[in-house]
Amino acid sequence: MPIWTAAANPRLLTVVPARSGPALDLARIGHRAARTGDRRHVLLHLSRQTLQLDGLDGALDDGPRRISALIDFGRNLEPQLESVRRLDAFLSGREPPTDLGTRFGRLVEALRVGDAIAAGASQRAIGLGIYRGDWPGDGEHLKSRVRRMIPLAAALVRAGPRGVLAERF
Repeated sequence: MPIWTAAANPRLLTVVPARSGPALDLARIGHRAARTGDRRHVLLHLSRQTLQLDGLDGALDDGPRRISALIDFGRNLEPQLESVRRLDAFLSGREPPTDLGTRFGRLVEALRVGDAIAAGASQRAIGLGIYRGDWPGDGEHLKSRVRRMIPLAAALVRAGPRGVLAERF
């Protein structure tokens, strides 16, 4: 089982025990955990994503625990804050926010596919030109990726900019 470090994962969130706030009960959520010294590393399986926590001072020991996040100003802040927002949404029973970087990256990719289709490119040309892989590739993964992007590209073109900004995709 891997042990997560801030050097390997900029979204890693270090947590410590807290006196107030909602409690995290690992027994009630899917997770994997490993202990190294005084730290307990936990991978939470949330509804559509995972969240990696590094617990200090018993913050992630068994039973419901109130926790507080430590922000490291020596690291990139936005990935840490994204994890704080996801953890807060989970502990408060709200839907976690979407990962805008991943979401917009996927939408830009689909729009590039849409532009290529409008220019008359074949699926093979799209795969080789946009994704730069072997066609069709091991297990035809590249071909499948292009095929999945085509309907998304068409839907984005139909919806226009308002549809993208309204987070319908």
